[in-house]
Amino acid sequence: MLRTTVPWMAPARRCRRAWASVSLVVGVCVLLAACGNSNDSGAGSAAGGSKLIILELPFPCGLNNFAKDMCDGAKAAEKHFPAGYSLQIKTAPNYDDQGAFNSLIQTSLQLKPAGLLVFANGAAAQTPFLNQGCEQGVKVIFVDTAGTGVKCQISFVTAPNKEMGAAAAKYLIEHPAPGGSKKAIVVSQQPGLFNSNDERVAGFKETIEAAGYKVVQTVVTSNDVTKTRTAVTNAVTAHPDVEAVFSANGPMGNGTEQALLEQPDIIQLTMDGNATDIPSILKGSVAANVAQSPYEDAKVAAELMVKAIEGESVPKFMPTPIKVIDKSNAQAYLDAGGSLRAE
Repeated sequence: MLRTTVPWMAPARRCRRAWASVSLVVGVCVLLAACGNSNDSGAGSAAGGSKLIILELPFPCGLNNFAKDMCDGAKAAEKHFPAGYSLQIKTAPNYDDQGAFNSLIQTSLQLKPAGLLVFANGAAAQTPFLNQGCEQGVKVIFVDTAGTGVKCQISFVTAPNKEMGAAAAKYLIEHPAPGGSKKAIVVSQQPGLFNSNDERVAGFKETIEAAGYKVVQTVVTSNDVTKTRTAVTNAVTAHPDVEAVFSANGPMGNGTEQALLEQPDIIQLTMDGNATDIPSILKGSVAANVAQSPYEDAKVAAELMVKAIEGESVPKFMPTPIKVIDKSNAQAYLDAGGSLRAE
């Protein structure tokens, strides 16, 4: 957190000494106090040497395990910041509310940070607001989900999302249903909205199609569990011989799981590795979950931002760990804390 200074104290002491000497210098004292306040208000300027880094999230840190891990990762990095650096975490209340998140970013820019770590909630939704920051010398690193067209973007830290989708497909290929139809349903967010979603879907489709599988329907939905449950139920009804359903993220996987409660023969594959989702593997309703590491995403992004502010070069893309969780390692994953961490 930023330490709060008290800029008026020294000027005030000078004022008291001046008043004791001669009352005519009261006006000078007021001027000195005003000068102290003016200097403090400019201390956060990126151009003036600010070392404030802000993590901008479109959801609260307490939303779920994913969000908590991301916030924890940034805080872990802060513990090792050089002297003079500080971290703030700014969160919007609703992941789907792009307007609220954009307003949050605009408010954060008033603090004149040196760097923003941004989890985009739309491919271009934050671009004009982040470019305002670019004009004042701010550096931007996207975390987990990237935006486009940001002039001062220096890096993107995320799980290799296409590899995650491919890993889920490989699991299906290696663990097919007995007498399976080689037909699959994909559950996706709106294409073009989130690059992470699109890459996961592409990795899954390309890999299973190369193995002779066919995607018979792509269900386009959102993170709303009820909406997803209804949409997947309708898709499975339309394709009763489907062998597997792949969900491109954890919340959609939760809705899919509810839709398949009466369909135990359909293989369900999901993403993210949220600790609260892993018990579904142990009880058999989900076959596999490809875990990512939001903790490492935020931690690595914060570390890279410090290097960039210090004038060091940083990679334009930095992948973080992934792991397939199934019955063979689900309990061990939970026992280790339910998240992937390098430390």
